[in-house]
Amino acid sequence: MTAAIEVRGLSKSFGPVRAVDDLRFCVEPGTVTGFLGPNGAGKTTTLRMLLGLIRPDRGSATIAGAAYGDIARPLTVVGAALDAAGFHPARTGRAHLRVYCTVSGFAPQRADEVLELVGLAAAGGRRIGGYSLGMRQRLALAVAMLGDPQVLVLDEPANGLDPEGIVWMRRLLRDLAAQGRTVLVSSHVLTEMQQLVDHVVIIDKGRLRFQGPVTELAGSQAPVVEVRTSQREQLHAVLAAHDGVDVEADGTDRLLISGSDAAAVGHAAFAAGVELHWLSEQTGDLERLFFTLTSGVGAHGDRSSNASEVGV
Repeated sequence: MTAAIEVRGLSKSFGPVRAVDDLRFCVEPGTVTGFLGPNGAGKTTTLRMLLGLIRPDRGSATIAGAAYGDIARPLTVVGAALDAAGFHPARTGRAHLRVYCTVSGFAPQRADEVLELVGLAAAGGRRIGGYSLGMRQRLALAVAMLGDPQVLVLDEPANGLDPEGIVWMRRLLRDLAAQGRTVLVSSHVLTEMQQLVDHVVIIDKGRLRFQGPVTELAGSQAPVVEVRTSQREQLHAVLAAHDGVDVEADGTDRLLISGSDAAAVGHAAFAAGVELHWLSEQTGDLERLFFTLTSGVGAHGDRSSNASEVGV
């Protein structure tokens, strides 16, 4: 069966900058796939080539076996939401959707159906200029769903949503995948992605670094122990003296230790008279895999300011 989304040898340069370099990956039907990469990885350029907004230098990107530009009625095949902008502030949400219905040949009542789907039925008559960012995100998703497509391509769909809205978005996208649809979604919130996605595609410097199911993350790497202590330098020296133990500091009160486990680290701290404020053992999570595979600003340097968010 043809993959819902297939990228083959995709390359794109802007002057001397190679944004995407011989990229290859597939996204299968019935899945939610996370598309991740640090700033400048080529993720946005890839999505824009997939949707026919940028012409690649080489290679191809197809949806249901065809280039986006060759799909007769693209909104019935693929729905896309790359940002929550481009709305006329004086137009109501319902009016905005009905413009798309008229242009695309959909019945006007379809606008009300998708407003209900994304939780904006009560706000459909309000002007978009009064919408919050989260509401505009929902409206962008409503536009993407107008044609009842089998493939969704979404860039940061949870941006601006409150915690309740994030849970709602997660359930909606997983329900759509359970119906046999394909969802490709990018996000900079790695902890949320681990709860949402079935598969991940990680790129860096325009090239594929990892593709596979999230379930393969467990056991894919050795555990890392995280500790926090006001006696960081003392504990660092104690642990670093052990063979095979690697200790990394990030400039805060935190240390990240590999080559040991939480019990051994806790015992070493106790024997040295070091008071621990936090002790945890991380195994096979998406955040660790991301930082291991990409070459952004150090794997732990970024994490000191925000442990679960990275730019993509």
